[in-house]
Amino acid sequence: MKKYSIIFLIFFLIFFTAFIKNSTKRIDDEIFTNKEKIRDLKKDFESIKLEYDYLSSADRLLKFQSLYFNDELLKKDIENIKLINKISNDFEIKKFNFIND
Repeated sequence: MKKYSIIFLIFFLIFFTAFIKNSTKRIDDEIFTNKEKIRDLKKDFESIKLEYDYLSSADRLLKFQSLYFNDELLKKDIENIKLINKISNDFEIKKFNFIND
């Protein structure tokens, strides 16, 4: 009986070790995949941030206006913006609601 219990214990330890090893390997694979996704997202974020910072600065926008539009752009009052909805053949004009309102 003692012999069977020792053999059973050895098999149990082998299967338990294999189970733990496979679980750890699966978790390591998930961690690696997530790190790769994060690395790709960081790379995309850096390029988009650079593009945003470069293109959206006030000086750059004024330079682009003078280069490409030749005084075709006009400043509008934000309160004068309206929404136009077409319902059948009729048009409905509403005041535009901003998020802050």
